[in-house]
Amino acid sequence: MIIKKQRGVGLMEVLVALLLLAIGVLGYVALQLRAFDASAEAMQKSQAMVIMRALAENMRVNKTQINNYPVFVRSYSGFDATTPSPTNCFDSACSLNQVAQFDAYQTARNANQLGIHLTMDNCPGVTATMTMRRQCIYAFWGKTQPVIVTTGSGSSATTSADVSSCMGNDGVYVNGASCLMMEAY
Repeated sequence: MIIKKQRGVGLMEVLVALLLLAIGVLGYVALQLRAFDASAEAMQKSQAMVIMRALAENMRVNKTQINNYPVFVRSYSGFDATTPSPTNCFDSACSLNQVAQFDAYQTARNANQLGIHLTMDNCPGVTATMTMRRQCIYAFWGKTQPVIVTTGSGSSATTSADVSSCMGNDGVYVNGASCLMMEAY
């Protein structure tokens, strides 16, 4: 009689063990997915830093045009395959202004190939007297994107970048934003 009551208990033990194993495997899979996402984010940050550092170095080399770089970088912030290229300074002699424009174009093109969008604007907390010396390069990827704002019209129009999707006026990153900021001066 006792044997009949024990029938199927072994099968139940196996099913419970399989259930516990499945929960453990699901936890491991979730951990691997998070590790993959963190690795991809680290790669994007690394690539963005290399691109921003190269632009900052180009700016240091071409110091006389440092005030023109933000305008050129913003003009290429919506870079795509149809963006016209400026004078190719690899193939011909260029003025310093053309070199600055070509630097901005090359940087935007390289960033775009990696899914990164660049812009340049005043750093958070910079006063009007400091703007000519200190600018910030912003790199965006994923769902975080810069917004270029144009004020005025005609020859008096000025552009600036709204980077509020990346960081606030206090220089603190927005939670969940996929972006980096680098000072360049």
